[in-house]
Amino acid sequence: MRLINRPLALILAAALAVASVLVIINVVAFAVHASPVLVHWATWYKWAGRTRWNALVVKIWAAILIVIGLLLLALELKPVRVTRLRLRSDDKATDAAMTRRGLAGALRAAALDIDGIAAAAVKVRRRSARVTARSAARDRAAASALTEPVTASARQRLDDLQMRHPPRLRVHVTPRSR
Repeated sequence: MRLINRPLALILAAALAVASVLVIINVVAFAVHASPVLVHWATWYKWAGRTRWNALVVKIWAAILIVIGLLLLALELKPVRVTRLRLRSDDKATDAAMTRRGLAGALRAAALDIDGIAAAAVKVRRRSARVTARSAARDRAAASALTEPVTASARQRLDDLQMRHPPRLRVHVTPRSR
């Protein structure tokens, strides 16, 4: 949501700045010439004086603005995605963390350190990490024999990082495609 907040804030700030300049120009022009220059607010003022609060147009605009407000509120209240995974620290003043991408890179490197692994892809979520490694061999038995060493290597890397809440690790080794 942070990505959406910034452009929305810029648009709102620009709209308020433009509206402020228009109001200032109209006030100065009205004081000098006694007639509106850019915005004919007198017609709006007369319309607002004639229109009652329970008029259909007022109800429609109120409903539209309420829906927009509720939509923005719902988007703001949605929990943010955890991108930093906290690490343990002996010092209470130290706040150490690792990004999901960094953890994925570390687990990928741990899988590629095993002889016989040609490629590895890692998907890290808040509570789980899935390592999908591809063996250099075409044989399923050879690929499944590499599952335990890849799991041990990835588990060792997670233990070395000393994460506060290490993710559940799932490892799958596939044979090389033909």
